Amino acid sequence: MRARVGFAVPKAAGGSVTRNRLKRRLREAARMSLDQLGPQWNVVFQARAAALKAPFANLKKEVEKLFSRCARS
Repeated sequence: MRARVGFAVPKAAGGSVTRNRLKRRLREAARMSLDQLGPQWNVVFQARAAALKAPFANLKKEVEKLFSRCARS
């Protein structure tokens, strides 16, 4: 069993193309750091439109920070 990650993107973030692009960016950032989480974790990201404009390196760093906090608890 592995940790599970879900994504919630509100319609206010934009049209379907924008929302899907935002989910793809978050999914890739989470995939790169998923090994930091134990199998007991279920994480849901509540995406904001600002995540679409953020550089991917910053997005990845924030996901890594979140996952390391989860791993410590």
